[in-house]
Amino acid sequence: MEPRSTKDLASGIALAGFGLYVIIESARFDYLSDEGPGPGFLPFWLGVAILGLALCLIFINQRRPAPKTLERRQFRFGETRALSAWAALMAAIFLTPLLGFTLCLMLLAVFIIAFLERRSLWSAISVALGLGIGFHVIFVVVLGLSLPASPLGF
Repeated sequence: MEPRSTKDLASGIALAGFGLYVIIESARFDYLSDEGPGPGFLPFWLGVAILGLALCLIFINQRRPAPKTLERRQFRFGETRALSAWAALMAAIFLTPLLGFTLCLMLLAVFIIAFLERRSLWSAISVALGLGIGFHVIFVVVLGLSLPASPLGF
């Protein structure tokens, strides 16, 4: 059995708080309507599920044995990659008004594929072009929607 994890405990507490918040906020909407479930039905049950799973996470974490030694742990490669992917996503969201959705999506794809997944730059660019063209065709051409564009219009 693995030793207790403070990250699991913190995640469980945060998720329990979020689940409780969702349950409380869903009470502002009707649970049932004349046609069936109302707008508060799904958020209520999602909040119950989040809260229940968070309590399970806390309970399981507390049942584990305490760690024998407290040693400072260094970041592992996987954690660094996850943090890099999150930072790249935040940068893409921040840059969308300046560069447009399509270009930001393509740059994000190149970064993740070429630098985080360590694939060839050619394959990263190929996937990025496919994503850009695919999103444009599906959303703009087929569905007639507009994606966030840069000041230059693309």
